[in-house]
Amino acid sequence: MRLFVGLPLDEEAKRGVAKVVKKLKRGHWPVRWEEAEKWHVTVAFSAKQNLVEPIIEAVRRGVVGIKPFVVGFKGLGSWPDLFLPRGIWMCLKGDLKSMARLYKQVRAELEKSLLPEADRQDKPFRPHVTIARVEGQARRKQRLELGKVINKQREMEIKHQWLVDRVRIYESQLKPEGSVYRVVKEVKLSNVINY
Repeated sequence: MRLFVGLPLDEEAKRGVAKVVKKLKRGHWPVRWEEAEKWHVTVAFSAKQNLVEPIIEAVRRGVVGIKPFVVGFKGLGSWPDLFLPRGIWMCLKGDLKSMARLYKQVRAELEKSLLPEADRQDKPFRPHVTIARVEGQARRKQRLELGKVINKQREMEIKHQWLVDRVRIYESQLKPEGSVYRVVKEVKLSNVINY
């Protein structure tokens, strides 16, 4: 098990993403679709299970001064690249400046003393919502074809928006059928300026 901090989608955003997933499922691709309850933007991971309370306090300090904000979705992306995808995600648009600020502040509070060295990498901020993972047995030809489909949908517009108004601390447990998340704590954004 490990803990991580993420931004969960609200119900309107889930409806928009679900429509995209429904269309993609028609292709019968060799992928494992993530359940709607798992859709989120990852902020940070912590492998130390015994730090629940310090992580909650760090998240509370990290959200100070950040008001709820709205983002939307703008097409598909994949990793490690668009040609031979291993994972599929929804790209974001909108108030990414507030999201980047939230990401930076929460990580700064966590990094002061909580995150292991492996998680203190200066990775560029690339907010996305993972919706599927390509199965390990997928053939190269299938991955190439899936990459073409994703590439055609890079600028797809989705009318549904997402009000980012909370941060969650999750516990992730890996099982043979995939990971299972449990919400440990939820911290809401507010207009509070002082902690």
